[in-house]
This record gives sequence, C-alpha cells and structure tokens, in this order.
Amino acid sequence: MARYSTVRQRPASLNEDTFVSGVLEATVWTRRHAMLLGGAILVILVIAAAVLYMRHYRSVLQARAGGELNQIRQIATAGNLPLALRQLKPFVSTFGSTRAGKEGRVLLAQTLLDQGSASDAVPVAQPLASDLDDPLGVPAAFLLGAAYEASGKHDQAEATYLRVADKGRFEYQRRDALEAAARLKFQDNDAAGAAALYQRILKGMPDTASIRQVFEMRLAEAQARTAAVRR
Repeated sequence: MARYSTVRQRPASLNEDTFVSGVLEATVWTRRHAMLLGGAILVILVIAAAVLYMRHYRSVLQARAGGELNQIRQIATAGNLPLALRQLKPFVSTFGSTRAGKEGRVLLAQTLLDQGSASDAVPVAQPLASDLDDPLGVPAAFLLGAAYEASGKHDQAEATYLRVADKGRFEYQRRDALEAAARLKFQDNDAAGAAALYQRILKGMPDTASIRQVFEMRLAEAQARTAAVRR
C-alpha cells in the first residue's frame, strides 16, 4: 500500500501574496525614508571625496616639500649658511607636518648651531627630540643636547643625553649618548660620575669590540682622577 506524506504544501497563491506584501511594505518604507537614505548616501560620498582629496593633497605636499628641501640642502652644502637659514625658517613653518618638514627642522637646528645661535636651536629641536620613537627623534635629541651645552646648560644637556641612553632604539645611539654625558661629567669635574657612565658603556659592549680598549682607557683615567680627589 502506498504511503503518503502528511506534510501539507502551502498554496502557491499564499506564497505569492506574502511576497507581494513584503515588496509593498519595503516600497512604503523606502518612500518614507527616502530623504534619510539620500542624506546618508550623500554623507558617505562627501566623506569618501574628502579622504581622496586629503590623500592627493598630502602626496602633492610631500613632493613639493621634498623638492624645496633638496634645494636648501644644496645651498647649505655650498657653504651659504645664512641663505639656507633664511629659507629653512619659513620652510619648517609651512611643511612642518610632512616628513621633509621634520628633516628640515633637524637641518635648521644644526644650521643654527653652526651659526652660533645655540639658544635659538633649542626650541627648534625640542619638538622632535621629545619623541625618541620617531627615526629623527634621536638625532634631534643630540642636537638639543649640543644646543644646551653651547648655551652653558650642562644639567639639561646631560639629562637629554641620558634620556637617549635609556630609550634610544639602537646600541650605538645609547653608547654615544653615554659618552657625551661622561664627557660633560669630566668637564664639570665629576670624575666619579664619568667613571660610572664608562662602566655602563663597557657593560653593554662585547669583549671583542675594537673600540672597547678606548673606553677602558677612559674609565681608567676617570678612576685615577677620582682616587686623586679622595686623597
């Protein structure tokens, strides 16, 4: 005897009515919210256009800044530092947010130092020197330390060098910063402080390093001066 399924099929007309009803409801909702949808789409289009414009603008700005910086570098390389200085100041003001603008800031600080304007170099180098994670942060910090030194502010110079020694990304940067700080210690007749910094340098240096002997000699000198003072 044949078996028949007990599941009833929905009438085709009922399915069609449901579909038509759904379409009508969607149409009514769309009509009611047409202005809202249009506004949302317009906002999205405006944002997309703004993003594209900003990308294009920054690209053009970067290219222009790079070209102008190359010209200023050529002037500085030729030895005309006063002219390079006059052009660097407005350049940094105009393109300071670009990569070339940051490089120009470093060059401006260096040029000011070379021209004997150490006090003016300090505020130029400070913004970049405050961010040691930026690839230009450490070079700017060394310039800042040099500017403090030239201005007779040894405590601030030493603090700047020691910050690089603590947070510099590369070993050679940390070593150079410790060496600069130790040099200041010697100048300020703090041989014991210099010896401590040379010990710190040697602690982080491989025994086979070719330059190790130089720092061992400096450490010995610092220790000898310390002993002489204590007698």
